[in-house]
Amino acid sequence: MVKALNWRVYLAEPDMRDMLLGSLAGLLVKVLAAVSLFAMNVVVTRTIGAAEAGLFFLSFTLITMIATAGRIGLDQAVVRFIASDTSRGKGAQCRSIYAKAVMWSLVATLVLALLFWCGAEWLNQSVFRLPGFDRVFSIMLVAAPFVAMYIIHAQALQGLKKVSKSMLVSSVILPVITLVLILLNPITNAELLGGYFVLAAVLTLLTGRYFWTQSAPVSKVHTPFSAELLKTTCMPLWVVALVHQVIQWSSQLLLGIWESAESVAFFATAQRTAMLTSFILFAVNTIAAPKFAAMHAKGNMEGVKRMALVSVRIMLVVSVPVTAVILLYPEWLMSIFGDEFRQAGTALMILALGQFINIATGSVGYLLSMTGHETKVRDNVVISGVITVLLGLMLIPSHGVIGASVAYACGVASQNLLGVYQVKKQLGFNTLCFWKN
Repeated sequence: MVKALNWRVYLAEPDMRDMLLGSLAGLLVKVLAAVSLFAMNVVVTRTIGAAEAGLFFLSFTLITMIATAGRIGLDQAVVRFIASDTSRGKGAQCRSIYAKAVMWSLVATLVLALLFWCGAEWLNQSVFRLPGFDRVFSIMLVAAPFVAMYIIHAQALQGLKKVSKSMLVSSVILPVITLVLILLNPITNAELLGGYFVLAAVLTLLTGRYFWTQSAPVSKVHTPFSAELLKTTCMPLWVVALVHQVIQWSSQLLLGIWESAESVAFFATAQRTAMLTSFILFAVNTIAAPKFAAMHAKGNMEGVKRMALVSVRIMLVVSVPVTAVILLYPEWLMSIFGDEFRQAGTALMILALGQFINIATGSVGYLLSMTGHETKVRDNVVISGVITVLLGLMLIPSHGVIGASVAYACGVASQNLLGVYQVKKQLGFNTLCFWKN
């Protein structure tokens, strides 16, 4: 049983109060994000059908991976250094960190997007062999630099503890705009949907830029941040980000190679539905990550431990009932996307269990990366990435969507269980023992 939260004690402590109230605000925004993304997926599948939706989801996955590679591991580094700088009451280096992160990610993503644009036709002919995929992918590649940059803006806002603004930029604005465009002007194919996606990415970036200009600290002295330190920190995290994408999306890509576009759509919608259980993890992490960095910078490791354990309790309180609903009514939930999606009910159950383990282990990845153990995160993610790909190669050719679900769930679970071990080894406490103080 989840230990009851002692609200009075926690609310009396400034850091705990900030996390509890901030997590509540973040939770509300994340619920909005989850609902908007779910609604967008439902409208997409019901408007253009499973085959065209599969082309869109597969292209979306590749764009996400390209944008992640283009951010070269800057995501958590930006959160860490901006949070540390502002926690010391200076804020003199924030704009330097932000400028370097935006410029580096823009250049890297533009190069990658151009390379993939030139090779889109070859990629489809040699790997996926899905009719029409190369055209959809080429259109959506235009959005890759905008996606990379709006995520950098969201991470910078997170470092400033602007939780709601960060979540709006990272998770809400793009699906809401895409959904509105579809409702205003219904579409018939994935190519038109790809154009809507590009427009939504541009508007999301503009919103993120506006939020940053309104939120960035004003300092009379602007101290340049060490490019070498930023590079040294983000390189291990780049490996983490890349392999995390392999864990997240390799099963879907392998389905695109061995199965039909419809199978990709079945798995993609089941995966996104299962991830509804993890919205609380994202909400808490958005608050907790900069807190971990700030506490570590001050040497307050007892505070790091207490916040980590309290965050697990919060996440379990919210995620247990959501997971229960998914496990009890999987086919009904999948039928919302269309009657043909009912067959993905078992896959949804497998994916939901993997996500629940992700939540129950707590913010282990952020705990390690925000306390200077980036290499441990890298090692854990690489091991989990290998597990995910090997299971995918073994199971997907013969078991299709079910095999992809098992591979993904095992990858997510192994990554976080390894994180629990490393947190115990490096920081001295076990996040699975959430009932302890």
